[in-house]
Amino acid sequence: MSLANKYRPRTFEEVVGQKFVKRVLARALDRKDIPHALLFAGPRGIGKTTLARIFARGLNCEAGPTSKPCGVCRFCKEIDEGRSVDVVEIDAASNRGIENVREIQEQLRYMPVSRYRVYIIDEVHMLTTEAFNSLLKTLEEPPPYVVFVLATTDPHKIPATVLSRLQKFNLKPHSVSDIVERLKYVAAKEGISVTDEALRMIAERSEGSLRDALVMLEQAHIYSDGTVTEKDVSDMLGVVPDNLYSLFMDDVVKGNFKEAYDRVMEITERFSPQEFASGLVRYLERRLMVEDGLSFEEKVVLLRMALDMEVHIRQSSDPYAWIVYDVARMSAFRRVVNLDEISRYLGDPNKVPPPAGYVPPTPPVGESEPQTVPTESTVEDPIEVIRKKNPTVAGYLSDATYTKEGDTLHIVVSSRIVAQKVEKAADLVKDAFGVSEIKVQVKKVQNYRDLFDEIRKDWESVD
Repeated sequence: MSLANKYRPRTFEEVVGQKFVKRVLARALDRKDIPHALLFAGPRGIGKTTLARIFARGLNCEAGPTSKPCGVCRFCKEIDEGRSVDVVEIDAASNRGIENVREIQEQLRYMPVSRYRVYIIDEVHMLTTEAFNSLLKTLEEPPPYVVFVLATTDPHKIPATVLSRLQKFNLKPHSVSDIVERLKYVAAKEGISVTDEALRMIAERSEGSLRDALVMLEQAHIYSDGTVTEKDVSDMLGVVPDNLYSLFMDDVVKGNFKEAYDRVMEITERFSPQEFASGLVRYLERRLMVEDGLSFEEKVVLLRMALDMEVHIRQSSDPYAWIVYDVARMSAFRRVVNLDEISRYLGDPNKVPPPAGYVPPTPPVGESEPQTVPTESTVEDPIEVIRKKNPTVAGYLSDATYTKEGDTLHIVVSSRIVAQKVEKAADLVKDAFGVSEIKVQVKKVQNYRDLFDEIRKDWESVD
């Protein structure tokens, strides 16, 4: 028996998460206030069918209706073993026609052997329009001894006329921490030796599905020679381990493009470019709140570049061409973005804001405020001056390269249209930069190699 079936919860207490749903269902059973139709909506592997079976056991247990079925009476055992005549599970993906709904309606005339006849219809959104229409009256006024429990991964495909006749419950994907705790419990019960990092990788890859996580744990246990390690999970699932990302980011932070690029090529020999890019995003998300020598603004910039890389690779027919560009861009991140400007937008996390209602003190009568001598730090950035009057041109200049030689400002842009926009705002640009003349030059980058050459020249000129 697979781990997912062996450790399927038998009571509400054993169900991981879903506190709201468990509380409502348990109270409905204890108060004998039984709803005639329910809908469980949510992604795969989060407990929809499991909760439906537990609810059916609570309805038909000899001690029930109760939120704590005994598990030993005749009806509880029959439901657990899947041979109860009063709990009917239907797969709507393969039984989706109006004739299947009519079969259910024919069966409703007969009284149940136990207390309730429960119909669990999985993937109910797969029913045809005619089948839904035929089911409407049955859902609205079923016999008092019939309960419908519908489950779906796509509730938007269910007609509104059907939804209005149901009590709807939205089940949430499990958190990584909840999945890890459950995997530790199962591993301990089964005598499986597994590292914490391997469990975390499985939990992240499962995308909130506990069933998927248990299947992957079982597969990893079979694959490993003893203890399930991070390398075992990496080889099995194609997940890039964190130590490789750490080495890659060390090269990026140092600005070593060649080493960073070579390391990516080594990684993509074992893993696909898509797996590398998506894993890098998750790695940098986890590093946001970790002290590692980088400022918060730098981490945000690198995360944004990693997100761009993921989109580029996912949408491109030649992902390796984008890898060259994105790795070069990340290696030069301190020069291709204005970190000081980002810091101003995000705010200084170490600066304590004044209390509410604070009014700065005024100097005594007869005394004037001290004059502040303008310094380099107090002079406003010309780009910011332009942004207040013409945000579009300020954006163009932020992406451009410009140098000031005497009383002339040389601006290099990548588009003739951008050059025309900047030239139209020449007076504003001259006033902001304090020059009497501007010269705009258009220089297009032909390919990724040319772009890298430009970044390298800029790097060498700074050094």
